Amino acid sequence: MNRGPGPSRSIEAIAFGALVMLLVATPSRIQSATIWWPSRGAVILEGGGIGPTTFGAVLARLIALAGGPGARIVIIPTANEAVAPRLTGTGPAVDPDQLKKLLEARGAEHVTILHTRDRQVANSEEFAKVLRTASGVWIPGGGARILENTYRGTRVAQELSALLARGGVIAGDSAGAIAMGCSMLGWTPDPWGVVTEGLSILPNVTVVPHANAARGYDPADETLKYLVAHPGPVGIVIDEDTALVLNGSAAEAVGAGTVALVDPAKDKARPYVILKGGDKRDLAR
Repeated sequence: MNRGPGPSRSIEAIAFGALVMLLVATPSRIQSATIWWPSRGAVILEGGGIGPTTFGAVLARLIALAGGPGARIVIIPTANEAVAPRLTGTGPAVDPDQLKKLLEARGAEHVTILHTRDRQVANSEEFAKVLRTASGVWIPGGGARILENTYRGTRVAQELSALLARGGVIAGDSAGAIAMGCSMLGWTPDPWGVVTEGLSILPNVTVVPHANAARGYDPADETLKYLVAHPGPVGIVIDEDTALVLNGSAAEAVGAGTVALVDPAKDKARPYVILKGGDKRDLAR
């Protein structure tokens, strides 16, 4: 018997339409999973041991990306163990206003210090609100895990992510760069792995600074081996006196050394991108 058009054909049409939509949607999901750079705003990741020339270039980019001399910039000096209350050493504490003067000397007109080592304070709205009107943040280096232990999961971390999402810029040096990622990698003490969780300002990134100061091992190799076994984030391995500027997918290396990008999804044997000072690349291409 000839059934002609009927319910079975309608079901087939619906199934075919769903299959087409699935095939169309799948590439975009795969593509979005590979986007680890900031979708809005910019970050500057420094490898520590920053020399005067690189330091000047980094601060110039920070001020420019924040919106120019009139932008509101916040310095978070918490990782510096000599900033009061001192965590190590003796003698007078470091005055964070000295950091403020460095930015002001390069033209920044509105610079604020934000510092605590008390998680309850860091989680208070009154303390974190200064970040809501800022368009730039500088997080200098210092001791490991101090930033993570102080700010992870607090209002400060939330406001930092919000600042980036609205198009601001965050610069971090050494410990400051590490804290911006999802986790800190290192010897724990052995094998190479996660030392502590980060602030996840860049939730799909782990940053390894001081790469060329390592002795007896290659941080890029160790990071690659770890990520092959534990896939997820992309590794950014940075030499001293070197910085990586990420303005969306536009990457620029600044300074005397190199930046290695490690992603086993692209290359399981070696870094898939190596940038030297002055190199630029669109990571989306």
